[in-house]
Parts: sequence; C-alpha cells; structure tokens
Amino acid sequence: MSKIKTSNPLFGVTIGSIISSKEGEFKGSVVSNPINSMISQQESYKSMTGKSSYVYSDEMNQGVLGVSGSYGVSGVSKLKSSVSAYIGESSAVSSKSVSVNYNAISIGGIEYINFEELTASEFLASLKLGCQQSLLSVLDSYNAIIAETSNLDVELEHALTSDDYKYKGLKELVSEWIEKSEKFTYEYEDGIVVGITWGAYGGVKMLMTSSSEADSWKYGGQANFSYVNPFTSVAVKATYDGSQSSSGAKVDVNCTSYVSGAILSPQIDKWFDQVENKSFSELAEIKVMDKAPDMKISEGAPEIPDFEKPEPSDDIVSKVGEIKDLNGLKALAMASAFDKAQKTNPKLTLDEFLRESEKPANTKELSSFRKVIQENKIDTLTFPLDKESKPKSSLVRKNLRQEQKSDSSGYVPLGVWVANWADIFPWMAQGYYNSIDNIEGQKAVRERVMLQDYQTLSKLYYIANSSGIVEFRRKDSLLPRVRSLDIADAFANAAANMQNNLGDTETIKEIYETLGPVAKDIYVLWNEIAFLRNCELGMGLIKNNKTIGNPSEKDGDRQKYKLNSCDFDGKNHVAFSRFYKVLPLITPDKDIWAFGPEMGGLSSVFDSEAIFSKPGRIKYISFEYDVEEKILFSDNDIKLYPIPFSASENVPWKGMSVSTNIKSMSGFNKNLKVLNEQLDKLKAWTFSSDNWDKNWSGKDAYQQKNIKKQYVGLIEEPKNVF
Repeated sequence: MSKIKTSNPLFGVTIGSIISSKEGEFKGSVVSNPINSMISQQESYKSMTGKSSYVYSDEMNQGVLGVSGSYGVSGVSKLKSSVSAYIGESSAVSSKSVSVNYNAISIGGIEYINFEELTASEFLASLKLGCQQSLLSVLDSYNAIIAETSNLDVELEHALTSDDYKYKGLKELVSEWIEKSEKFTYEYEDGIVVGITWGAYGGVKMLMTSSSEADSWKYGGQANFSYVNPFTSVAVKATYDGSQSSSGAKVDVNCTSYVSGAILSPQIDKWFDQVENKSFSELAEIKVMDKAPDMKISEGAPEIPDFEKPEPSDDIVSKVGEIKDLNGLKALAMASAFDKAQKTNPKLTLDEFLRESEKPANTKELSSFRKVIQENKIDTLTFPLDKESKPKSSLVRKNLRQEQKSDSSGYVPLGVWVANWADIFPWMAQGYYNSIDNIEGQKAVRERVMLQDYQTLSKLYYIANSSGIVEFRRKDSLLPRVRSLDIADAFANAAANMQNNLGDTETIKEIYETLGPVAKDIYVLWNEIAFLRNCELGMGLIKNNKTIGNPSEKDGDRQKYKLNSCDFDGKNHVAFSRFYKVLPLITPDKDIWAFGPEMGGLSSVFDSEAIFSKPGRIKYISFEYDVEEKILFSDNDIKLYPIPFSASENVPWKGMSVSTNIKSMSGFNKNLKVLNEQLDKLKAWTFSSDNWDKNWSGKDAYQQKNIKKQYVGLIEEPKNVF
C-alpha cells in the first residue's frame, strides 16, 4: 500500500496546552491532575478537495483539509490568525495533473475541563508548580492592591486618575502587578486549551496525468463542469476532464492513502483497496466517495482517568479566599491596557486613553482589506511590504508532549477550545485593543495571490499552445518570436519555486526577477488588470446580445461558430451556461487576445458568427480593458465578461475552470466577515473584567457557560458542547 504523510497542525495538543495569540504557537500542557471529563460521541463525514478544472466546491482549492475558526486576544491577533489559518495551511498545487483528495473525518469524543466541579483554588492546585507559583505571585500583588484601596478608603479608578501624592504607593503596587502579569504571559502565553474534539481522519488521493502532452491542456469548451457541495459524489472521469474522455483514454493514475489517527486505519485501508492498482478505464465510472466503508469509530471515545477533585493547599485557599468581590477589577484591566497603549504611544495620557477606549473600534482597514480581496485587487508588485516576520502556519506545535495519563493513542485532536487566562482567574485582568490599525498577514495574502497568478498564467499559456497558438510574432521585427510553451514554463517554474519559499520576501522577489523580460511584462499587465483573476470559468462574449453558440463550419485553419441570442444583463452570468466561453491571453507586446473554444484566437465577429483562427496572416482582435466595469472590449462593440464559479451552481454548465483565487476561498472570506461583524460591535478597548460578575468571590465554583472560549480546528465547531 502506498501511503503519504499528512500534517495535522493540532497533533500533540492536549488539555492544558498553552497558546500564544501573537505567534499561534501551542506549547506543552500545564495541567498535572485529571480534572477532565469525556463526552462519547461518534460522527463521521466525507468531503472532496484538491485540484480539478472540471469540478469545483468551496473546498476544492484548499489543501487536504481546511482550518475553521481562529484564536486571538486583540483585533489584530484575531485577524492575523484568520489570515494564517487559511493562507498558511491552504495547498496551492501547481501541476499538469488532476489531483483529488477523497477525505473522511470521524469524531470519537469530546474531552473538556470540568469547570462546574472546580473552584479557582482547586483549578489552581491542578496546575504544574511553575505555572501555579507564577499565578500566585500575580494574585499576591492583586490582593495587596485591594487591601491598600481599603486602607485608603478610595475607589481604585479615582486613585489612578488622581495626582494626589498619597496614592503614590498604590500606583506602585499597580505597576508591580502589571509587571508580574506580563511576566506570566511571557512564560505561559495568553490562553489554555480547555476542550478537545478527539477523532481521526484520512482518505485516498488520486493523481491523474494524461500520457499525451496535448490532452493535458486541451480546452474543454463543451465539457461538463460540476459545481458541487463538498459531500457530493462524482465519477472519476468527471473530475479528470468533465467526462470528455472515454474510459479507454491513456491516463496514468497514481493512488495513495493517508491517515492521521491510527484508530481509522482499518477503514482507510479498506477504502484504498477499492482503487489500488487500478487503471483509468477501471476507475472512470467509479464514484470514489460511494466506495468508502462506514467511517464511524466503533471503539468510541478515548479512555481518560476518572475525574479527581484537586486538594488545594491552605496557602492557595487563603490567598484566593481574600477575594470577596471584584470591585476595582475593571480599573486594573484598564491600567493594564493603558500600559500596553503607552508602549506604542509614550505621550498618551490616561485621560486621553479613557476617552479613546470608549469610541467604537476602528475597522476601516479591515473593511477595506475585505473589499480589496472581494474585488481581487491585491497588488502583488507594489503592495506595502510590512515588517512582518516570516509567517508560520496557522497553528504551530512547540515542545508538545503527551504528558497526561490519558489513553488517546490512535486518536488525534480535530479541534480545540481555548480560554484566556484572564477569563479563568480574574486577577489576571487584561485590556484588549479591538481596532485594526494595520493588516497583519497582508504579506502572506499578497504572496498567495501571486502564487495563484503564476499557476493561472502557466495554465493559460499551456492551453493556448494546445489550441494552436504556438508562438507569438513580435511587432518589432528585430525581436525574436516567443513560444507560448516557454512563457507557460516560466510561470510554472516560478509557481513551483514560490511554493517552497512562501514567507521569504527576498527569495520571492528573486523568483519574480527570473521570470524573464517577456513573462515579467505579461505579469505586470495581468496584475494591473486585476479583474482577470475573476475569470474562474473563463469569459463570456457578448455582441449585440448574442454569444458563441455551436460550431457551424470548419475551413482549414479556421473554425466558425454561430452567434446565438443570450439574455445577459451584465450580472446574470448563468446565461452563459450552455454556450462556449473564451480565455484571455496577454501577448509579449502587451496586446490582449481572446482564444478558444477549440482552435486558435478570435479573429472576427460578425452579426451571426464568430471566427477563430490559428496564427498566420490573419490578425486577432485586440481588446482594451475597463477596470471600473471589469470587462474587456474591442472597437466593434465586443465585450468579454469574467465568469465566477457561482454562475455554475445548480445548473448544467459547459466549460472548465481556469483560475482559482483568494476571492473564491469561501472559508477565508467568511472568517473575515464574521470577525469584521464582531469587531464592529465592540469599543476600541474591551476588558476581561466585563466577563465577570462583580459579586464573584474566591469560594465560588466556575460556571462553564460563563467562561469565554474560542475555537479552532480541522472541522467546524461542534455545537451544544459548552
């Protein structure tokens, strides 16, 4: 059996693992006692991901699996996490082959810290000694502040805003508390894993490559294109070329399997047996998803030790017990936030900070960022190069060990819930800045767009060569002709090199410079005409309310097509569903042509027919572009409109996909939209004290629903858990 490696970004994470909101790094668990419970719950589902020009779903331009959710404490860190979750982990395949992953995910159970049975003293006692001591040190400072405000008979907020010298000692205690809080965060990060969905995933990967170079890049003008939901089962030949080929086509098939979580290995092996060592003719009619066995985990949930109620020391009970209420907590959270704000603006006064904190969060930068993405207007050549560090994948494992005495062998984490320390221990009060002043992660987005551009352009020029546009004559007769294959190879090579160097700005610049003068000129114009990235299903041609119908006559190097009526109003792209589409092509002299469906470029369009010709003496129609209208147009009233994937949803569609782009990454855009909506409801600063009842005392048990949590995982967040 041929197996491939797959990387689970959550592998090694356990209850009590800590995470940095800034870096997205998971580190080892700080929980030492069995304070967990397990919900045994089995569920499984299948999906299809990968790369195919003839099948599209919201998951098809992701990697093996996407990432759901994000973790952050501030607006900026939440945005950075949202970006890295989709940009860092998404796979952007650059290959002449069709690559499809048939995935299965199975849930075995959900483990969580049983907060309902714990007080703050008891949870504190369950932590490892170093973490415990650091938290107690912060608590000592907190108690000292509360005691001093009582001695002075003053409200903490009044004392912090007063210039009266008698409050100098109290302010010094607050500074000491802030220093200890920051030290704890430096050592033990911002949050702790308080829940895990355990299970396994795996599947079958199929790589299909035509033995014929021409067939690898033929343009499927009348192929059957399928817009499917992620769980739809389609035949192998539909993913390969829209069912154009017969089952006897010369196609090499390489099948492999992968699994994360040995508990699912028997089912994956059985699934793989259905496709292993089979030819394309044997697989063509098979719907691989339907061949999967029952993927439920029959063994149930992982076994964990029984819950043991911790026994805190008298010292811990005494210190936590000093908290009689949480009056003054918001003032401390504000003091912590003010300290953070002053580090970026040393001249900021407390009064100014308090006024600014009450204003609505500024999300204009985020809204603008989303708009640029929705319009595919990411300028990859002049987009500001910030001082971001090299991006890490969305979730990073660091110094993780399976230290708890739970038997999770064979199971892997599929999703985790994280709680901030300040939402578990109130004396860790924090302030969170919600405004987005700059877009962290924009460099990663810019690089991803550039990579997708290279892949799309290589595909276009390979198809152009296969369609008969083998070379380009230059307007300057002194310049040599340029082969379309050479242009295609330049972009394909750049895509492959870039794939291995994402995050390395200097290397990416070097890759761009090595494109060569012709490919670079083409890319500059492509980047300028950003709406060409929207040609996901090619472009629809309109002249006098007509578009390209069936072929009518073939004359040597020319192919004629009838022009048929088309009820297109500029928005209803579904009107092109049964007609032929064209593809855009930028020449070395920066002319813009249209080519396809089957032979050469568009040379003439009359009232009743369109003519495509192979290169020769016949001149192709040259198009101008309108970036506002997002169309290509010519002098004789021909307009070309980019067609999005959504046009093919729930209708029979003829054609193929050409471009996948960041706009089409639905999960990524949904995450940004949700984040934008969340931040729009917040003030510039929010405080952890807002999550606590002022009457809370150190003797109170936790209430699970009152502990705020954030979720991130390979699957959507399971509902009805917390």
